[in-house]
Amino acid sequence: MKGLKRCISIALVALFLAASLGITFAQKAPTVIPEVVSSQGMVASAHPLASQIGLGILKAGGNAVDAVVATAFANSVVEPNANGIGGEGYIVIYLKGENKATSIDYRSRASFNKAAPDERWPAAGHRSVAVPGTVAGLALALEKYGTMSLAQVIAPAIKLAEEGFVVSETLAGVIADNFKRAMPNAYLMSIIAPSGLPLEAGEIYKNPDLAKTLRLIAQEGSDAFYKGEIAKAIAADMKANKGLIDENDLATYKAIEREPASGTYRGYDIVSAPAPVGGFLLIQSLNMLENYNLKFLGFDSAMKLHLFSEVLARAFDDYYDVLGDPDFVDVPMKALTSQGYANAKAASIKLDAMTLKYEKVNPNSEHWSTTHMSVVDKAGNVVALTQTLSSFFGAAVAVPGTGIILNNEMGNFNGKKGSSAYLPGKRMNTTIAPTLIMKDGQSFATLGTPGAMRIIPTLTQIVTNLIDYGMGIQEAIEAPRMYCTYLQGPGKTTIELEGALFPKKTLDDLTLLGYKVKSYDKRDLYFGGVQGIIIKEGKLYGGADPRRDGAVFGY
Repeated sequence: MKGLKRCISIALVALFLAASLGITFAQKAPTVIPEVVSSQGMVASAHPLASQIGLGILKAGGNAVDAVVATAFANSVVEPNANGIGGEGYIVIYLKGENKATSIDYRSRASFNKAAPDERWPAAGHRSVAVPGTVAGLALALEKYGTMSLAQVIAPAIKLAEEGFVVSETLAGVIADNFKRAMPNAYLMSIIAPSGLPLEAGEIYKNPDLAKTLRLIAQEGSDAFYKGEIAKAIAADMKANKGLIDENDLATYKAIEREPASGTYRGYDIVSAPAPVGGFLLIQSLNMLENYNLKFLGFDSAMKLHLFSEVLARAFDDYYDVLGDPDFVDVPMKALTSQGYANAKAASIKLDAMTLKYEKVNPNSEHWSTTHMSVVDKAGNVVALTQTLSSFFGAAVAVPGTGIILNNEMGNFNGKKGSSAYLPGKRMNTTIAPTLIMKDGQSFATLGTPGAMRIIPTLTQIVTNLIDYGMGIQEAIEAPRMYCTYLQGPGKTTIELEGALFPKKTLDDLTLLGYKVKSYDKRDLYFGGVQGIIIKEGKLYGGADPRRDGAVFGY
């Protein structure tokens, strides 16, 4: 009941803001949140204030890159649990005028200072922190493809950090859940629990030190973060707490422009984030699914869910064995995303029987720790951007005097061997996959999601919802989801799904197929928080996930 009330309250807030902005709604099927329709520009993010700021940039004449950078900086303030300038991300861009798709890798990387090759990286604390990439990545995207200055796009985020914003139930819940984890770091506690108790829904969250930091970046550019007094503050805090990062690590960090991962699915072009992240896993999954008539199998049939389990298990084979930092290892992206390779992997799938044994991929249970935003402008430029701190509030440490909450990305090296193993200076693997979809040379969709190991399963389901089942974007986002990326044979494999939204017969049939069924009684943030926009017949249709505080605004 509490979850339903939260969804209704979010929807009412969105409707109120929409009315003030002149937004219209249209929907193909009943949804918790109405689908937003506009004609010129649109922003979808996981927080209404961030989306509103992005829309303001579009209406002021900025392009999609200007808007997404402003949204990302703002989101760093209003979703401090999920992302920030102490974190990292990946952006995929399509420039209509140049008919060009590109991506910018601003993944964090390990310090150049050596650690033991077999070190087990902690889940929290300074030792878990990797060199942040967010400021460099957003600045590079703006410099190369934006039209506004860094000062212009950061200004709204500075105001938010300085004046504060109302804490939502979602943020209050995350703070409460991570209160004990944050307690060892007094400065972080001063930000998220200034009275000594966790901030509650309805209270005001402020981070004036972050406002000062952002103002310095606005004035001096990204060098302020990587070479100036901010860098000195980060390095000093690291040295005092046995962290690895020093001033040289920060000064030498670079965001990197890369060719996106690309593939096709039923006549649509899929453009996603390349190594060292998970776009190729999405493309590979879709390539395997192209061998099957999903519409014939039915959206909510046990056979279709079983097929997805088999496909995803095979896609994740390569996540550990092949994927790695392309500056350190040769990642054969074209081979990994080829139809022939996918067909060979799919050849062993049986629709009426489970694979007896398959490599287990351990799921990460966290789900609020990443965020996504999508933007389309009136010129037809389209952007998908995903940012993260890795875990809730990252390393659960903040740099004194700066307001910066740091990531704990080093943990992504744990248990990795070969291509994805730890080395000094190396970027680590994750499954984030901001994605664009094209059709006949025209943009069709921009989408992405948080969700740790559920990112690729969720995006695979969203793409097939749109293309195979003809759903609208909001309908596709709200449709019930499943998760299973490993198979250990009948009686040993667990499939997780939003079971209350599926027919009982589907759950019974999955049991007959040999699955252990873990059912959730509602739409659950465990399965991600998708934000997306589709472009159809000259109009923009935006969708936000009721599993999160998402909001779409357009004009």
